[in-house]
Amino acid sequence: MKIGFVLDKVTFGGGERILKMLIDGFSNMGHEIVIYTWNSDWSQVKCDYNVNLLRFPPIGLAGKFKSFSSLYGSLKKTKPNCLIVFSLGLAEVAVWSALLAKVPIILSERVDPHYLPKSKLHRWLRNIIYRNSSGIVFQTEEVKRYYSKTIQKRGIVIQNPIIDDDLPSTRNIILRKKIVAVGRLSEEKNFEMLIQAFSELNLEDYTLSIYGDGPLYNKLYSLIDSLHKHTQIKLEGKVSSVLEYIKDADIFVMCSNHEGMPNALIEGMAMGLACISTDFPSGGARALITNNENGIIVPVNDKEALKEAIFRLIENVEYKQYIKKSAINIRNTNKKDVILEKWICYIQSIVENF
Repeated sequence: MKIGFVLDKVTFGGGERILKMLIDGFSNMGHEIVIYTWNSDWSQVKCDYNVNLLRFPPIGLAGKFKSFSSLYGSLKKTKPNCLIVFSLGLAEVAVWSALLAKVPIILSERVDPHYLPKSKLHRWLRNIIYRNSSGIVFQTEEVKRYYSKTIQKRGIVIQNPIIDDDLPSTRNIILRKKIVAVGRLSEEKNFEMLIQAFSELNLEDYTLSIYGDGPLYNKLYSLIDSLHKHTQIKLEGKVSSVLEYIKDADIFVMCSNHEGMPNALIEGMAMGLACISTDFPSGGARALITNNENGIIVPVNDKEALKEAIFRLIENVEYKQYIKKSAINIRNTNKKDVILEKWICYIQSIVENF
């Protein structure tokens, strides 16, 4: 098949790693990849993909109309079997171009729709766009059920894969008494609760390391300072290969108020860490964790439940080892090849029924 992607950024970071995985994975499977973009930086990128530079970026009403026309013309010329778009902003243009060019288009919901987008206008536009798409990939059943029956009928649930082919080996590693968390230092990640919970547990032998940067760095640093915990709690900043830094950890904590399906949690489980996650509304944690089997789920913003979960793992070594051993099974269920095959099967069904 000839599979098209509408892209903006040249670099792939964070949640965009899934998009990069699909592009590379489909290419390795023998499918032809066509990239449509308004970002001129793509002209400097050396890749095996057919890159179509479009003339007008979708900025402002006039820009979106011009970019719609440019993308439509490119689709008519290149004739992909299917078009895939992750970004809602790009989908606002791509859906109409694909409809006019008679190209099936698949969108993907990557965030928790209970919270994002915040704008009522963009929520309204999202519903219109989803109803006019050929297909939608959701990450969890809960997110799919958020939408109307009309939109649900267009969708399928496909979980995120383990992106890293070479997870750091945890064999023969001497584990440290270290609790780790990974994510942007922003309100929705609720690292403030984790810092307070760790401080109140008075775990003299343990440290807490938080990897990531963001707007709340100074606030969190001040909180650690006020608790006199700088020797035990570290804001490690953004690191190039976070898995190498957390592979010797004992416990992984995700304390977010809302998420889509977090790659960090998937990778933590795949590395055999004892994982604790809040039960954010998207159902991402529940889709990955069977409570008390391969991880622990606690209510959102419940500091006492988080403290209890951490303490239980530390005090009950046998229970913790059981959790770790069970968590590694995610390497089978969320293996990259398994997820890629689900995507391809879905794309083929959309193309055949278009």
